[in-house]
Amino acid sequence: MSRPAHRRPTALAASALALSLALGACARQADAPPTPSASGTPITVVHGGEGLEGAVAAVLARHLRLQGHAVADEDGVAVEQSAWSAAGGDTVAVVDTLALAAADPAAALPSPPSSTPTGTEAGPSMDAVPTASTAAPSPTALPVGDPAADAPAARRILETLLAGQTAAAGTPQDEAPAVLSSSAGVLRLTAVVTQTTAARLELESITDLNGRCESLTAVAPPPLTAAANPDAATALRARLDRLAGCRPETWLADTEDPSAAVVADEAQVALLTDTDPEIDANSLVPLEDDGRVLPEGRLTAVGSAATLDDDAERRIAEVMSALDGDGLRELEWLTTGDDPLPAAEAAQYWLVDHGLEDAPEDWFVPRGSWF
Repeated sequence: MSRPAHRRPTALAASALALSLALGACARQADAPPTPSASGTPITVVHGGEGLEGAVAAVLARHLRLQGHAVADEDGVAVEQSAWSAAGGDTVAVVDTLALAAADPAAALPSPPSSTPTGTEAGPSMDAVPTASTAAPSPTALPVGDPAADAPAARRILETLLAGQTAAAGTPQDEAPAVLSSSAGVLRLTAVVTQTTAARLELESITDLNGRCESLTAVAPPPLTAAANPDAATALRARLDRLAGCRPETWLADTEDPSAAVVADEAQVALLTDTDPEIDANSLVPLEDDGRVLPEGRLTAVGSAATLDDDAERRIAEVMSALDGDGLRELEWLTTGDDPLPAAEAAQYWLVDHGLEDAPEDWFVPRGSWF
């Protein structure tokens, strides 16, 4: 995947670290021999493949292993289509509740009230081709609508799914999978523009887009495109239309890198997670969203507390509490930046940088942070 040329220095740090690993650096081994979970079998960590889930799963698996816990899948964490449904017993699942919420628009994206349209009430076409405006762009009187799901609401969506699965399977409540810990940092879907677009259109908040999107092109993350999730795409576009007055002329399709599309001016508005390191790397401007037109969530570890021992739960909480906004950006940069690292290598660098793992003797560790 091609990336914009403008990069902050962390890419060079990641490259240097990758070189040091290639020259033979080895991770510290746990002093105690691996111990299984309370059930007597190794812990399995899985993820659903959305966003940062895989990187966080790799961090959890490595941290548990280095702290003396037996962990399955030595060659990497497993991908499960619906990771939350695999949690329980000796399996810990990493779940992106923002992605989970966005995939359930009925629960996470309340239908906004009707507004007075400036063009067509139906809004923009779902096809990624320009559509002619029926009226000159002008602001719309914006109604007050229900906010999209916040992080606690996104967690409740997950908990509802888990409760339904528990009831269907007849699992005893004390053995049922539940949220073990969540990232300290919040993942929030955010509208971003370049500094040039922000200055030209005088944009500070998402509602400043009111009446100004008709000639613009927008882009959404791949999981939220019309092709990948028509219901979520329709709900997001309806909320942008009625609660922000933003009706882009075109929505790009089949774009794997929305931030690169904005930097290249292929699109002028992108929906990104606010922890995306490309925002800072390319000096993009996140638009304030006080009314929460767009949803938010967290990275969450799900499992059965009855099966895991207390130390395993504590080690999971150590990682999740270190995943604040900066921790999330750093991990995403390591796995998606100019010189992306395999999740297992990125996990090692991240743990060392956060003081959760000792650096190998032949690593050069600068004072402060690598990142």
